[in-house]
Amino acid sequence: MRALQTVVLLTVLLLAACARTDLGAPCHVEDAQGAELSPQPGRQYLYLGSSECGSFSCLATTGSTTGYCSQACAGAGASCPAGLTCQQLAINDQYLEAVKPRLSPAQYQQMFGQLDSTWYCVKPH
Repeated sequence: MRALQTVVLLTVLLLAACARTDLGAPCHVEDAQGAELSPQPGRQYLYLGSSECGSFSCLATTGSTTGYCSQACAGAGASCPAGLTCQQLAINDQYLEAVKPRLSPAQYQQMFGQLDSTWYCVKPH
């Protein structure tokens, strides 16, 4: 009986360690009205609230032709799953400050409330 318990426990731990992730999977970057954006060369796009991604973060970085699921990471040197690397995004704080008075507090929270970090898991170029 003890051996069976050990086998079951090891099986459960193995399955948990191999949990699937959607990081790096394709997703659609959308604007505030819900229209899909086509990534422009030299720009980064971060769509927070994407229902296509488990982390609700859809990211399009320089060199990508479409968005992909990402998640916040801990900073320089932090690890990311699925072959992604932790990099700091170029978030324009002046833009955030300029747009904040134009939106209601609820709208601002909906659009930017999940922006807890400027470090995200990105695909290497």
